[in-house]
Amino acid sequence: MITLSRRQWLRWGGAAGVTLLTGAWPASAATSERPFRIHMVLGRGEGANEAGFKDYLARRGVRAEYTIHQAGGDPERIAAIVAELQAVRPDLIYTWGTPQTRGVVGAWDDPEPDRYIRDIPVLFTYVSAPLDARIVPRLEQPGGNVSGTIHIAPIPAQVNTMLAYRAIKRLGVVFNPAERNSVLAVEGLRQEWVKRGLTLFANPLPLTDDKPDPADIPDLLAHCRDQGAEMLYVGPDTFIATTHRKLVADTALALRLPSFSVTEPIVRSDPGMFALSSSGYGVGRLTGVKAAQILLEGKAPGDIPVETLRRFSVVINMATAKALSFYPPLGLLNFAEVVGV
Repeated sequence: MITLSRRQWLRWGGAAGVTLLTGAWPASAATSERPFRIHMVLGRGEGANEAGFKDYLARRGVRAEYTIHQAGGDPERIAAIVAELQAVRPDLIYTWGTPQTRGVVGAWDDPEPDRYIRDIPVLFTYVSAPLDARIVPRLEQPGGNVSGTIHIAPIPAQVNTMLAYRAIKRLGVVFNPAERNSVLAVEGLRQEWVKRGLTLFANPLPLTDDKPDPADIPDLLAHCRDQGAEMLYVGPDTFIATTHRKLVADTALALRLPSFSVTEPIVRSDPGMFALSSSGYGVGRLTGVKAAQILLEGKAPGDIPVETLRRFSVVINMATAKALSFYPPLGLLNFAEVVGV
């Protein structure tokens, strides 16, 4: 395990912004007999995050009715969901991923706030860079009606882990330029990678009507290999790392291109090679802790810090490492979790 303190996280992630007014948030169902109404705005089907979230609240004895909205990152669909949420006014809104979260709450300083949810508690999860995405102005006290959880390790820790596996000099990444979080992640990676005198090949997927085509993924991965990339970086990109992760992992393996991911499913369920990640179930439970603070204690979302888990796991798919003859060093194996054996 790699353990990062909150102080380290704040030093790497930054925290700045304008102070917003906060206060007690009404726990509308806390003294009534009815269950809490929680609406979930997801970018894909329910997964480990949602399981952890629901399990935590159930163990706390929270009675809840869940309504699932599948948004898939589509701005028009998200806008329709926002209109529905404004009409039904649930007790809590849970959003998964940067596109869904930005679509529901907007930027914290958006000049047209009425287009977004600003008076219902919102908790986000699976958002990699809430400051850069302008979802919140600060991590410690986000202000307003929004708080949530971050699921990835800071970029310096990611780079250290890749270089601990192998002292590579050339890294390739394929990403969806329509996802703001992906663009921000690649820019942060570029700054850290180049600062160390290394070469990054960043390859955005072409867009048609602002949407990428999965058929382009294999060609761009092959292009990464042909550019001389020694490893593929799979960042916090919903299109690449979630929706089409099997295609990415299978293609990388066929191209004999080792891969590093900031999320674990592509390593646990598909032949991605290794990852530095936090447990999706654990991140969901942490989000559930914040939900209980809002629903049971009446705490204002803006007074609840945005956090990530303090522990990140190195997960190595040994079957993939063997197939690529890209074996991990013993030092990394001493604390990594090995799967696919």
